[in-house]
Amino acid sequence: MKSVYNYSFDELIIFLESIGEKKFRATQIFEWLYRFRVTSFEEMTNLSSKTIEKLKEHLVIDTLEVSEKEVSKDGTTKFLFKLSDDRYIETVLMRHNYGNSVCVTSQVGCNMGCAFCESGRLKKVRDLGAYEIVQQILLVEEDIKKRISSVVIMGIGEPL
Repeated sequence: MKSVYNYSFDELIIFLESIGEKKFRATQIFEWLYRFRVTSFEEMTNLSSKTIEKLKEHLVIDTLEVSEKEVSKDGTTKFLFKLSDDRYIETVLMRHNYGNSVCVTSQVGCNMGCAFCESGRLKKVRDLGAYEIVQQILLVEEDIKKRISSVVIMGIGEPL
């Protein structure tokens, strides 16, 4: 099944209309996902049970799993996330006096082989889905209870 996070707002409208729902539902779903950060359709209390069942037939709300978290002396934090296909990626939070930056991964592995980069030790396996990239940011924000100010993207040939 496809992750609800893999849909842009406009794509979600098209999907919802294809299953007989009104397009305003996309706004409701986006608010639940990105404002309230729910992890199940059942938490979307302004949707009918019929709508929730339709969503569950076609979509999942999946999130990455935090496998490890390391914090350096300067506050830089490295997250090791486990993907739904049991592969791992790294995300790095950098704290600055002007805000928080997060360096997200766009691929599993990398063919560049840079010695300083953990991802470079693996050969490229696949590009991440948009939802997997977005989830890195959302989960770091959840961890620090603050918004991210800027995003840096790692990976050669980013799938964006």
